[in-house]
Amino acid sequence: MRRWLRASLAAYAALLVAPAATLAPAPTWPSFAAGAILGGALGLAATATLDGPEAVLTLPRVLAGFALPLGWLWPAWTGATSIPSFLFTPWATGALAVLAWAAAVLVAADWRTRERIDGLTERVVFEARDPPGTRRQTRIAAGAVLGVAALVAVVSFALGERAPSMYWLFPAMISVWVPLLADSDGREVAVAGSGLRVDRQIHDWGTVGGYELTDDALTLTRPKWYHADLSFDRADIDDLDAVTAALDEVLSRR
Repeated sequence: MRRWLRASLAAYAALLVAPAATLAPAPTWPSFAAGAILGGALGLAATATLDGPEAVLTLPRVLAGFALPLGWLWPAWTGATSIPSFLFTPWATGALAVLAWAAAVLVAADWRTRERIDGLTERVVFEARDPPGTRRQTRIAAGAVLGVAALVAVVSFALGERAPSMYWLFPAMISVWVPLLADSDGREVAVAGSGLRVDRQIHDWGTVGGYELTDDALTLTRPKWYHADLSFDRADIDDLDAVTAALDEVLSRR
C-alpha cells in the first residue's frame, strides 16, 4: 500500500507543478513535461519517509489536496476562447491532479482500513444475508425497475430511428439489476472488542445503541439519523448463542 500511495502522490505532485513550468520563456509543452518530471521527483522525495495513511487522511490535507489543482482552472478559463482551447491547455491538464489526489485518498483509506482490520480482536465471526423482508423488498424494486427498462427498450426498438439513443437501456439495466434479483451470498460479520466488522467496514460500538433479536432478524440499532441500522438474517447465523453472548459484552439487548 505504501508503494501505491507514493506513486499516487508523485503523480499528483507532477501534475500540480507542471503548469507552473510553462511560465518559463520556453516552448509550452516541453516546459510542461520538464515541470512534471521535477514535480514527480519532488513528490517521491517528500514521501520517502511516508510511514502511514494518516500522512494524507487529515481533513485539512484532504481538502487542500482537492482545492490546489482546481486553482489551475482559472487561467485555463480566462484564457479560453472555445472548449478545445480550454481543455487542451497545460492549466486544464494540471487540474487533473485532482484525480491523482482522489486516488491517493482512496489508497490511504484502504491502507487505514487494512490496519484496523488487522488490529481487531474478533470474538466471533459469522456470515449472514439481509433479513428475508429486506431481500424481498429489494427483489420487488429490482424487478420493477428492470421491467420498466425492458418496456422502454421495446418501445425504443419499435420507434426505430426516432429514439435510437434508448437501445442501450435494457442491456445496461440487466447487468445492474439481475444480481439483485438473486439472493446474495451474505456478508461476513465479526464481533470485535472495538466494533463490528461487516466485510471490510468497521462500525465502532459508539455508533450502535443496542441490538434486538426477532423471529427473522438480528438487528443492531444505530441512533444517529445518518447511520443505518444493521440487520442480518437470523436463520443464517450458525451459532446464535455465541453471537449474542459476544454482543451482550458490549451492547444492551432491547
